[in-house]
Amino acid sequence: MRQIETDVCIVGGGPAGMMLALLLAKQRMRVIVLERNENFDREYRGEVLLPRFVQMLDQLNLRDYIESQPHLKLKNIELMQTSKKIAGFSFSNLHPNFSYGMWMPQTFMLQALHEKCKSFPTYSILFRSAVKQVIREGNQIKGVIASDGKNEGVNIKAKITVGSDGRFSSIRKLAGFELQYEYYKNDIVWFTIPLPPGQENTLRFCLADTIHLMLPKYPNHIQVGLVFRKNAWKETRERGLETFKDYLRKLNPLFRNFADEIEDFTAFTVLQSRIMNVKEWAQDGCVLIGDAAHCASPVGAIGVSLSVASAIVSADIIWKSVKSGNTSIAFLHQIQTIRQREIRMVHRLQKRAEGIVMERPQLFRMMASNVVPFLSNSSIAKLVQRRAFFLSSPLPIDPSFRFLK
Repeated sequence: MRQIETDVCIVGGGPAGMMLALLLAKQRMRVIVLERNENFDREYRGEVLLPRFVQMLDQLNLRDYIESQPHLKLKNIELMQTSKKIAGFSFSNLHPNFSYGMWMPQTFMLQALHEKCKSFPTYSILFRSAVKQVIREGNQIKGVIASDGKNEGVNIKAKITVGSDGRFSSIRKLAGFELQYEYYKNDIVWFTIPLPPGQENTLRFCLADTIHLMLPKYPNHIQVGLVFRKNAWKETRERGLETFKDYLRKLNPLFRNFADEIEDFTAFTVLQSRIMNVKEWAQDGCVLIGDAAHCASPVGAIGVSLSVASAIVSADIIWKSVKSGNTSIAFLHQIQTIRQREIRMVHRLQKRAEGIVMERPQLFRMMASNVVPFLSNSSIAKLVQRRAFFLSSPLPIDPSFRFLK
């Protein structure tokens, strides 16, 4: 079995894991990323980056570098009643310096972070690597045993092991982390249609018999997410494709051509709208970040921004932890202390929103069409929008994490 010694082993090469790897490598820490896929190709994962994400890039001086990758700028959000706009706002009215979000294919963003990481000699990555077990010495986690993509084992000794391997985290399971709460009552069924000629790149939340999201997708498509009650998609499939195609045609005129062309249900991808939080994110020598620690619902498109914020904060704490030689649960718990308040606030808002929208849909549609247009420009609405889409202050990290170019 191959032996590797490192300062930090990051399990999972998603946005949180790769941002953490980059920031630690910048500080000349030895860091290895284990990614179970053979490359950075991603499908139907978080690719909407809110203005708060742009703020984080600006704080790190990575804004120009990341924005040099292919992307769309998203400047507006609209609430629709079927095909009619009933309310909306522009990010520029909330924060002129960060007046847009982005849709960036995750493949491009992860590859860009990887290329930046490669400029530091202390960075390495193993693709097609699956963790088989964590290494324990007493109560301390000292690394992992993983496959290395060649049907061979690799023993990785690390001062700190980071689980950034998503909502179904293997590290969370293998290390015995416990959930504090979990909320899962809805699914989102995704599909992609061409962007209609002349339509702007605007995030849309559409009220209809089936509530749906419409997200601009690079380069010239719309990613549609239909919100179903948990297990309702199975019932829909049992009624047959032709029945569902007829329903799509009636649901939104933009779906008619798509419905005419599909031949089976493989055009759809289902994502659980799961909200989850781990009770304690840290153990001695180990910490969870991103969806592995705090999974947000896809509604609101805030998940990637929350995960990357936790990664940036964790970089500061992990760097200090390794420098001081203190890798205890108490030291690593600082990450959760800093991030937990915002995470719980977002989770509460998402749970309330899903409850109102899905449990009382007719009441919600009536209120939305009659009340929301009057409230959308109120000071209360703007306060909620700022809290949801922007950081209230820079993240608390050492200035040395900022890139010079």
